[in-house]
Amino acid sequence: MELTVEPLKVLIVDDEYLIRNLLRMRIDWEQQGMSIVGEASDAVEALDQVELLRPDIVFTDIYMPKMDGIELSGILMERYPNIKIVVVTGHDEFEYARQSVKLGISDFILKPIRASELLQVTAKLRVAIEQEMGREYELMKLREEMKQSLPYLRERFVNQWLSDVIPEDELQEKGRFFGIPISSGEPGSRIAVMEVEVAAPQMKISAPEVYQHLSETSHQPHQLSQVQREPQHDQTHLSRYQTEVHPQPAEEIHILMRMVGMKQVQAFYSQDSQTIIVMDPHNRIVVLSLGADTDFANQVQQLQEELQHTLKLEGCEVDVTVGIGQWQSGWGKASVGYREACRALDYQAFVGKNQVICFEDLVIEGGKRPYHSDAQLLQQLQFYVSVGAGEEAVLLLERMLSVPFSDVSQFRMAAMDVVTECQRAAIEQQLEGEHVLNKEAVAAIFTADHLPKLKSMLEQHVRMVSDVIQAKRQAKEGNLIDRVKAYLEENMGNSEVGLSSTATAFYVSPGHLGRLMKKETGQTFVEYMTQLRMRKAETLLKQTDLKGYEIGQQVGIPDPHYFSVLFKKHIGRSMNEYRNVKT
Repeated sequence: MELTVEPLKVLIVDDEYLIRNLLRMRIDWEQQGMSIVGEASDAVEALDQVELLRPDIVFTDIYMPKMDGIELSGILMERYPNIKIVVVTGHDEFEYARQSVKLGISDFILKPIRASELLQVTAKLRVAIEQEMGREYELMKLREEMKQSLPYLRERFVNQWLSDVIPEDELQEKGRFFGIPISSGEPGSRIAVMEVEVAAPQMKISAPEVYQHLSETSHQPHQLSQVQREPQHDQTHLSRYQTEVHPQPAEEIHILMRMVGMKQVQAFYSQDSQTIIVMDPHNRIVVLSLGADTDFANQVQQLQEELQHTLKLEGCEVDVTVGIGQWQSGWGKASVGYREACRALDYQAFVGKNQVICFEDLVIEGGKRPYHSDAQLLQQLQFYVSVGAGEEAVLLLERMLSVPFSDVSQFRMAAMDVVTECQRAAIEQQLEGEHVLNKEAVAAIFTADHLPKLKSMLEQHVRMVSDVIQAKRQAKEGNLIDRVKAYLEENMGNSEVGLSSTATAFYVSPGHLGRLMKKETGQTFVEYMTQLRMRKAETLLKQTDLKGYEIGQQVGIPDPHYFSVLFKKHIGRSMNEYRNVKT
């Protein structure tokens, strides 16, 4: 889109033909980027001409029959605010014309009309009009860009709504802007969160024509596609659209499958104005139903089966798992429904993929009170596990599980929270393999049939992860102390070597290093360093003829008196006595 400026259209209004002709002939209008498109001899005729020709500039005399130029200008400015008006006046009308400028008239020129003055006025008008056109063009471009960005902005709005960052009193206004039917009647919503994943990391995948075909297969809402109704012809039917088959990177495959899945879901609900489809920040498809909670779960079940079938291309296994939240009354509660749907979806780790999991089936049975997570206790549990404090973690777990559970299903929800925190702690400590999530242990937890057994297994799991983390930490700390000992052995002759400088050399805090030294050696840093120096001094006394002060310098204690006192305190004899005994 480019801005092209055509010649500006000019209309001349004057009851004297000679004045109109003079204005026409006085300058080269074409050179000024303008074109005289019409003339009028009075104001009434001028109004007709303006309506027909839509000029950019109107030159009008003040005194004319029927209606003067000032009155005409007022009407034109009211009806056509973008038109620039120039009043042509004589010296005796100058003050009247100058006052008219305050009313919004762009400029005025005096009779007799001089070319230089006319050129100044037209140049100024052209600049003003081109600037306005430029602003309008930029505004038009911004509107076009906003229009193109509207789907993204709409999706972002819905995600902000579901994340509970938009005040409820702003929802209706913003919803109307994005075309979302948030009415003021009986508000309510139900949400499904759908995860589409490719089971195999590498596969052969069809050319883009297949995706176009797939996006069109479900053009009727809540109806199975023709391909799905005739599964025996599915593979042959798809192959007609394959123009190229080639290997694709795993991440590209995941993205493509999500895009195809998104199109399928949109097609499924294409005739349902009460259902909003967006992609959440975790690349999961969100189905937000604003209609009555009648058959939503069944529809989602049908959609899940349809997606599984349609996305099962040659060489590609696709998992489609859905979590559904409970019906929420009030637009502000949509975030609650979204969190419930996400939580139900997370339960796939324990019940398997390719399921439709309803939140109420997990936590509510027979109208009983649902389990609610205690975020503070869970955070504290993760901390204990992360630092390898197994006993503290188990004690906290007992406290967490002391709340009354009405049945096993509610306890399993609590167990899922605990296992999740253990998993986070393991990942945080960079544990790999079965320690991140021991599938067999977790499966056993969720298939146990009574609470005492479940509690025992859960405690075992918490202790196991804590112990593995603690063992890793101890190994890491032991390795650090070994390196510190070697460093001190090599640098003991430097009197500047101390706790602070050593800690700096190993990128740890002095306090932490001091505690590790005490834990690993049973001595403080100073005690260990002094003992190391004294042993070296003994060796030098036995094997060399160095004087006392020379030995002190070699072991990092240059003060002879202090070295002598320290040696006698630790060895029990003075250096002379020690040397005499040696000989």
